[in-house]
Amino acid sequence: MEHQSAVAYGNHYGNGYLGHSLSSDEIGMSFDYIIIHESGHEWFGNSITSRDIADMWIHEGFTCYTESVYVECLYGYEKGQNYINGLKQNIANDHPIIGFYGVGFEGSGDMYPKGALMLNTIRSIINDDAKWWKLLLDYSNKFRHQIIDTETVVAFFNKESGLNLTPVFNQYLRYPAIPVLEIKREKGSIQYRWKADAADFNMPVDVEINKKQVRLQPTTTWKFTETRGIKDFKVLQQKFLIDVMEVE
Repeated sequence: MEHQSAVAYGNHYGNGYLGHSLSSDEIGMSFDYIIIHESGHEWFGNSITSRDIADMWIHEGFTCYTESVYVECLYGYEKGQNYINGLKQNIANDHPIIGFYGVGFEGSGDMYPKGALMLNTIRSIINDDAKWWKLLLDYSNKFRHQIIDTETVVAFFNKESGLNLTPVFNQYLRYPAIPVLEIKREKGSIQYRWKADAADFNMPVDVEINKKQVRLQPTTTWKFTETRGIKDFKVLQQKFLIDVMEVE
């Protein structure tokens, strides 16, 4: 566990976690989950520590994300994405990830898989892996051996990415529900918008139109694209932690 001195281990030296994979993808049985996860805590939990247990996602969201980084480094991007998307089965969307401050109250256990998938979503938003990996390295170096909070994390990611990611962090961390991309198919157009709780929520999303990847820029108001010549339309949900709903 993420203890600076007293190291604890309890997985019987087997692959997966106590004999099963936390991801629905079978790649989760190819490594000892506890060794990889708890090693990740040397950076996120030991080196960078949350000021309040309400912000424990700073430990667990980032460390859960390191599991998919490990898989990607060994087996490639697609396997890493399969692993992290396989964690969706563990998300309850029951309570906000951030708990109540000042009273020793941690948030939802979703801080593990949902926190990791939020980071994977932000990776897709940035859409530049060289920039993404540098951002994570710079984050781990800048706040090394420090005690920080959510606002510090968000401010850093905003500055270093050059994007306003505050509404994205707010939606995933402060509300139980994940954003829903509403799709309305009408003669001559496909309309789309976000249904979300966070104020001024906006987030790009990638879709396939006639097998070609296209980036849309939905907001909470309806936008549309002409359907002339469109035979196939698919939202690339593996890259973003979202729901998609067709509405009348």
